[in-house]
Amino acid sequence: MSNRFREALESGEFVVTCELIPGRGANEPGQIKEYDAAVAIYNTGKVHAISITDNPGGNPAIAADTFADDLEKQGIPTLVHFTCKDKSRNQMQAQLYGMERRGLQNVLVMTGDYVYSGWNGRSRPVFDLDPVQAVGLVNDMNKGLIVPGPKGNSQEQPAHFYPGACVSPFKWTEAETITQYLKMEKKIMAGANFIISQLGYDARKMEELLLYVKEKGYDVPMIANIYIISAGTAKFMKGGNIPGGYMSDEFLSILVEEAKAEDKGKAARLLRAAKMVAIARGMGYDGVHIGGMGLTADIFNTILNTADQIQDQWRQWADEIHYGQPDGFYLYKPAVDVNGKKTGLNTTERAPLTEGYQDKPKLMKSYGLSRFFHHWVLTRDKRFYGTLRNTMERKEKKKGMHRHHGMEHMGKVVLYGCLDCGDCGLETTIYTCPMTQCPKCQRNGPCGGSADGYCEVYPKDKPNWRYCIHVKAYHRLKKYGELEKIDSYITPPNNWDFFETSGWSNYTHERDNAAHRQYLPTPELRPGAARDRRTGKDTDSK
Repeated sequence: MSNRFREALESGEFVVTCELIPGRGANEPGQIKEYDAAVAIYNTGKVHAISITDNPGGNPAIAADTFADDLEKQGIPTLVHFTCKDKSRNQMQAQLYGMERRGLQNVLVMTGDYVYSGWNGRSRPVFDLDPVQAVGLVNDMNKGLIVPGPKGNSQEQPAHFYPGACVSPFKWTEAETITQYLKMEKKIMAGANFIISQLGYDARKMEELLLYVKEKGYDVPMIANIYIISAGTAKFMKGGNIPGGYMSDEFLSILVEEAKAEDKGKAARLLRAAKMVAIARGMGYDGVHIGGMGLTADIFNTILNTADQIQDQWRQWADEIHYGQPDGFYLYKPAVDVNGKKTGLNTTERAPLTEGYQDKPKLMKSYGLSRFFHHWVLTRDKRFYGTLRNTMERKEKKKGMHRHHGMEHMGKVVLYGCLDCGDCGLETTIYTCPMTQCPKCQRNGPCGGSADGYCEVYPKDKPNWRYCIHVKAYHRLKKYGELEKIDSYITPPNNWDFFETSGWSNYTHERDNAAHRQYLPTPELRPGAARDRRTGKDTDSK
């Protein structure tokens, strides 16, 4: 089956996707308008796929694959957003089966916005898988899932998905920036075939992402997000209503001033979008992902034609579009011209990692005790691990796997707010529970919604405003010089067979997530190398 989007990326063609938001309902006037716009935009011949959002903003909407199917029947390739917020892994698998049956191949896997509405009250968020795990599911389906049955294992027919993932380079603290990139690496290792950035308006951060990918040696197509932003949307973002979105005072004032024009700033918005397309192409991105409200074929023609005309001046536009956070963190040092003036771009020299935790005492709360216990009791080559293992073995032989384990659970409740899931993720997230302290249950790295180190779900004006658990993990490991641990393995999803059973017993019996981790290559190893899952030692995988 032909796939224009995939074929263009794999052949090195500069790709363009258009993001549409069909919204609530089944046959609403707005959805008819979006469908007609998608057809007209694709018919310009400039777009390789129409990208369809999945319940954006955490609100119910028509299923992305349903809207995509209507377009695919007209010969229009689509990119289906596939989020983790609303579906269990079984429902994800069922949806993917349906997409495979209808020939929907392109999938953009992401965490998804936290759930904020629903029928008769807020819907319960799911987040059964994180996007690293979801990409792994998609790729396992591409290989042909092995399914256990009463007569032995059977293998399903291989699927034909082309999965991609997201990353947000527009983070302004050291911890958020680095953990974003480390999670992106896990997505690539899990099988993401392309990466699309989240929205932002800073050329240095756009280039930073490419420099990081090149430094690490990944050969994965990178697509820049170009969002055509109005003054109204900018004010909405400034109020913290778009998770992970940053709007500077300078940029907001520019947009507000532009909105006073007779066309309410439309010409200025489209010119800026064209400049960002030129920047992305000049930097070496493999394509652009264009979004915004009220997109039309005329808008796409204007942006892309203008970008072609001004392409040679892309470095000038990069110097102009620099609306980052004042004193925000950049992974690389700034480039300067012969006169010592900053160019708006980066060098390839890493910036110093100076961000500390001293002004954030809660980052280290209870970690010393947790670290001490893990080292002496849960580390397999330490003396007291054998005592724990023998105790757990004796208890299971006497009372079984589902025995009472109140002392263990109570201690974890006091220290971590334990859910008693039994498949403990505390080690993975450096002793902050991902099941109770992360609203999205992210075990393999942060979502894109944090701001200034804090979780998007807990507003700044509330007393329970919390740090992102992965910001905590970063600083805890940095303090002890162990940052290499934060990206050393992919953690499998929580196994709910173990709910309300002893996490210690599941660990010592080697049946929990710790026994099934996928260890990642160290930077010195060639692609494809691996680590022994038990010892963590490098092995050659020729």
